[in-house]
Amino acid sequence: MTVDNPLENQPYVTQYSKKMNNKIKCLVCRHGCILADGKMGICNTREVINGELVSYNYGNVSSISLNPIEKKPLYHFHPGSYATTIGSWSCNFSCPWCQNYSLTKVGPKKYDEKHFLSPENLVDIISQNSKSSGVSFSFNEPTLMVEYAIDVLKSLSKANPKLYSGFVTNGYMSEEVLKDLINNGLSSMTVSLKGGKENMKMNCNANSDYVFENIALAFEKDIHLEIVILVIPTISDSDEYFNKVSQKIVKNFSPDIPLHFNAYYPAHKFHLPRTDISVLEKARIIAMKNGLNYVYIGNILGHQALNTYCPNCQEIVIARSQSRFIDSKMNEKNECPKCSYKISIIN
Repeated sequence: MTVDNPLENQPYVTQYSKKMNNKIKCLVCRHGCILADGKMGICNTREVINGELVSYNYGNVSSISLNPIEKKPLYHFHPGSYATTIGSWSCNFSCPWCQNYSLTKVGPKKYDEKHFLSPENLVDIISQNSKSSGVSFSFNEPTLMVEYAIDVLKSLSKANPKLYSGFVTNGYMSEEVLKDLINNGLSSMTVSLKGGKENMKMNCNANSDYVFENIALAFEKDIHLEIVILVIPTISDSDEYFNKVSQKIVKNFSPDIPLHFNAYYPAHKFHLPRTDISVLEKARIIAMKNGLNYVYIGNILGHQALNTYCPNCQEIVIARSQSRFIDSKMNEKNECPKCSYKISIIN
C-alpha cells in the first residue's frame, strides 16, 4: 500500500509541547527546550513556527536495513532473529566521540520527500519480508522521531501482534514519551550509558539521573532491557565506574539484565587510541563479581565474551561470532543443557 507524504507542503506539528507565555516548551526529551518563534531545539529536529512546535524527523528516514538482533546489541531477546532497522537524523546529546556521527551530527532537511517513508509503508516492508521479525529504531537517537515511531507501533500491532519493536537509545526521552511508547507496544530497549554523572554533564550536556529514571520505568513496565557502556579512555574506563554502574544495576533492577562493555574507536572529535581489550576484560570481571549474570564484550571480533554462559556452571548456552547468532544449546524451556539452570531470555 502506497501512502502519500502527509508532510508535503506542511511540517508535522508535534503533540509533545506546552505553551509558556510567548514561547513553546518541547516535551519530547529531558532537555525540555523552551523556544521562541523561529528557534530550533538543541536536537536540531524541532522548531517553533507560528506558535507551533514542528518536527522535521517524522518519516524522514536516513537509513533502513535488515540486521541481526544481536547488532543492537540484544543478546537475550529473540536470539537469531532479524529486525528491520531504521534511523533518522541528529541527536540530543553532544558526545565528541560519537561512533555514528555521519547521521547524529547532521540535522534533517526541513522537507525531504526523497527520504520520506510512511508508517504504513514501513510496516508493509516488515510484514512482507519473511526474515524480518520486527522493527528496531536505531542509527541516530530514535527519541527524535518518536511521533513516527508511535504511529509505526500502532500500525505494526494491527498488522501482526507477534512482530516486536525496539529502541536503541541514550534513554533521555521524557517520561511522557516513554510511557506512550510502552503503552503502544514497545518491546525492548537497548540503553547506552555515556559515563558517570560529571562526564555526561561535561561531554554530553546531559544528566545521567534522568537516564536511570527511564531505565527504572522501563524495568517496572517489563520492557526487555539491555545496557551498553562504550568504554572510552579517560571517560568511562575506571574500576570505580565499572563498580558503581554494575552495583547499581544489581541493586536497583536485576542481576539478569545483560550488560555490554563495548570497545570505543577514535571518531568525530575524539582521537585517543581505541579501548584496550584488557580494560574491557577487567570491566567484565568486576561486573560479574558484583553479581551480574550476563556480561558481554562488544566491538572486538571473535572474543569469547560474545557468547552467553550459564551463570551456574559456565557452560556456553548461546554461541556467537562477530555479534551474530551461531547456535543455541538450550532446550525449549531455555534451560542449560548441562545443569538445567533457567537462562533469562525471551524467544
